[in-house]
Amino acid sequence: MVNVFGYISIQPDWTVDVSAALESSEPGKFWVSAYKLGEDSIHGHIQVSKSVSADGTTLVNLTAVDAAITAEYVGPLQLRLSSASTGTVTPVIHTAPRSTVACSQIARGTGVRSFDVSRYGGLMVAGGDDGVLDVYNTQSGQHRVSLEGHIGDITSCVFFPSGQVVLSAGTDLRLRVWSASDGTNPATLIGHTAAITDTAIVGLGKNVVSSSKDGTLRLWRCGSATVLHAFDLSKLPLNAIDLVATKESEEELPANEFETAGKIAAVACEDGRALLVDLRSRETTAVFASGVPVRAVAYAHAHGLLFAGRSDGVVDVWSTDEPAAPAYAFKRNNSPISALRLVQRSEDGPPLLCVGTEDGQLYLVALETTGGKVTSAQVVEELVAFDVDPITQIRTAPSTAPGASRQSIWASGRTGKVYEF
Repeated sequence: MVNVFGYISIQPDWTVDVSAALESSEPGKFWVSAYKLGEDSIHGHIQVSKSVSADGTTLVNLTAVDAAITAEYVGPLQLRLSSASTGTVTPVIHTAPRSTVACSQIARGTGVRSFDVSRYGGLMVAGGDDGVLDVYNTQSGQHRVSLEGHIGDITSCVFFPSGQVVLSAGTDLRLRVWSASDGTNPATLIGHTAAITDTAIVGLGKNVVSSSKDGTLRLWRCGSATVLHAFDLSKLPLNAIDLVATKESEEELPANEFETAGKIAAVACEDGRALLVDLRSRETTAVFASGVPVRAVAYAHAHGLLFAGRSDGVVDVWSTDEPAAPAYAFKRNNSPISALRLVQRSEDGPPLLCVGTEDGQLYLVALETTGGKVTSAQVVEELVAFDVDPITQIRTAPSTAPGASRQSIWASGRTGKVYEF
């Protein structure tokens, strides 16, 4: 059974209207809508006004107009919204971005197809539809260097653990290794026969992996720019991978192979399967079949859970011990899932799941478990910046926010901006 969640959508730049109302004697407003699949949606707006308390504190007052929605001002970047109609939506925090990096792709009109932030969040690399990647300082937004060499769309980019080297891939069938300091390209990896869809770094980065529309997952040796192994997994495209280290190992490895022991790649397949592939043994260790194209995956190995985002808007939650059927499944509408990312939180328990969709929804889901089994899920936070704009990438980094209860989340769309929440 697929559980259908109702949800509330608000104007992406609502903070602008709230700020304007606080600086003026005139009330402001922003639009708001509530949806649940199979039911009538409701639309209206939230009126913003200010008042002064007895102790002189400025209060922000939110009043729903033409919509059965309750709104509460939590702070400059957060609202709490709920609705008793359109499939009851329990109170959920709606969060605006803490920071924004405006990318050079805006001027070039290409949007951001892929991006990554360095391990500690100091640098960002982003690529679009014109084959060019750009490196930025995330604090200042200052552009540092352009990485030019790909022909066609950039489909993936990721920092090596050093934070000074970038791996990229595109529709030109090539992976490239770059210096994030001076833009040089010391290695180019050639072997795929169709567009590359995703990449990941193995350990410190002497080996990397890539997935492609040619149906193969490839393990590479960067130093020699050679393929160590091609996993022939499907006759249809492989859409995404999530590489996870499951254990430390002292196992002796073949020449040119480094840190592959204990590394499992979760693979999203267009043929309707999600796979777990052991890089060292070269074996497919588990198959999870829904029959619907899988566009994104996230693997929580420590909790025995695999998340598969499908083209019909469903997120399947699989227990790796019971691959016959999903332990739980949910959706909000029929828009395809475009990105999934696990988000670590400060408290114990399963990580949060960040979900991105083709129609611009970006939200966090918390799982409820009993006896180690998933019994329910609940949306706990909406991340607000996109307006029917496909989410193209989600990344995480350590949060610098005081008292943060989770990792910092970065996300991109086709606007040419990358947002931090």
